[in-house]
Amino acid sequence: MSDHDHHHHDHSHETHPHQLQPPHEVFHDPKAGEIARAWIVGGQLSLSLHAMAFGKPDVWGHVLAGMAQQVAGACAEMGHGTAAANLDAIRKALTEDLNKAAAQASVLNNK
Repeated sequence: MSDHDHHHHDHSHETHPHQLQPPHEVFHDPKAGEIARAWIVGGQLSLSLHAMAFGKPDVWGHVLAGMAQQVAGACAEMGHGTAAANLDAIRKALTEDLNKAAAQASVLNNK
């Protein structure tokens, strides 16, 4: 079996030593729902997503912006720069990568 063959079996009852705990608030809201898990596996981003959690993709822009804001603040709290400078760095990298992704998507759509 090559590295690219996917074997799908149920890992739902397993834990991984590096997984994060859910935020404590979720245990106080019976309507809470997980929308994403993000891992780095073999140097690549690997996601489990509830892609249509909001009914349409544009709401993900707000979710990703909220994540960027929390990351920027958390890095500042850990002694790395200011929240504003961190947010600028995130925005710069995000804009570059989104531009690349848009170019790739338009190439795929024109085939």
